[in-house]
Amino acid sequence: MCPDTPALAKDAGEQTSAAAQADRLAGERHAYALPAQPLGDSLEAIGHVAGVAVLVEERHARRPAPALSGRYTVLEALRLLLDGSGLRIRKTDGEAIVVYEPAASATPAAPVAAVLAAGDIPGARSGAADFSAYIGRVQKALLRSLCGNAAARPGAYRLALQLRVDDSGQVSRLRLLDTTGSARVDAAVTRVVQGMDVGAPPPMGMPQPVSVLLLPGGANCPAARRPAG
Repeated sequence: MCPDTPALAKDAGEQTSAAAQADRLAGERHAYALPAQPLGDSLEAIGHVAGVAVLVEERHARRPAPALSGRYTVLEALRLLLDGSGLRIRKTDGEAIVVYEPAASATPAAPVAAVLAAGDIPGARSGAADFSAYIGRVQKALLRSLCGNAAARPGAYRLALQLRVDDSGQVSRLRLLDTTGSARVDAAVTRVVQGMDVGAPPPMGMPQPVSVLLLPGGANCPAARRPAG
């Protein structure tokens, strides 16, 4: 994608696919039989059954969630799980759902990580395989790259994205699932991450794309060095 291309621009095929995915989330029903467990585990199970990434901050993923049994659409299942929690759902472009706490009710004193814990990323564990270590490596490379660019520097925006890493360890495809609210920042993130070198190829069998949620707040980047003088 060239630097001047809007980060969220989609061709007609992508728009049709996103619309179909959105209809599927609201219309298709799936059978769920989830025990009472941490919220992150329930959200990952719902996403796995429905084939969609459900992203949530680590601090919320540790909350207890009630048992869920029955046939529901993805959105119905999520609303039942989140009832009374104060958390909300934001659909992106049909490829992912972000579970978040509205800013007005967030606790300012609570430290917020820049990204989800690697183990909480959908696809980090697949069967007996655990890809958390590599996904953690992807996250570190992502933050290092973003922190090195003034226009893309994280900390002031929330953004869900998906990326694919090729056999050379470089990001071969990037998709912003929503927007930071600024076309300039969206474009800067796209320029920085597209082609980013992770430093190692992905392990065999790792599910892709990798979903990442960048979060506002917290000590995301080291402080800029002041010139000596």
